[in-house]
Amino acid sequence: GNVNAKGNEAIASGHENIETALELENWMINENVWETKSFVNIKNSREETLVLEEWMTNKITWEVIKIPVVETEIEQDLSIEQWMINELVWSR
Repeated sequence: GNVNAKGNEAIASGHENIETALELENWMINENVWETKSFVNIKNSREETLVLEEWMTNKITWEVIKIPVVETEIEQDLSIEQWMINELVWSR
């Protein structure tokens, strides 16, 4: 391919990220925004008392069920078959 390149130096200013000056906005210095007492609504609530239910202590619920082992087909070793090495099959 053709390449038309001039020079081999990179211009650094093209890669620099120039930051703008930071500005304060009204909400940043407004006491009402940062006054957390007005936003926090603490509600004292009692948690429910924990209760043991019947299913939690029932032996049947926690009994392990034995699942019969299912026999699967045993994979045979790979072997070379005649068609795999037959030149007529692969020369077409």
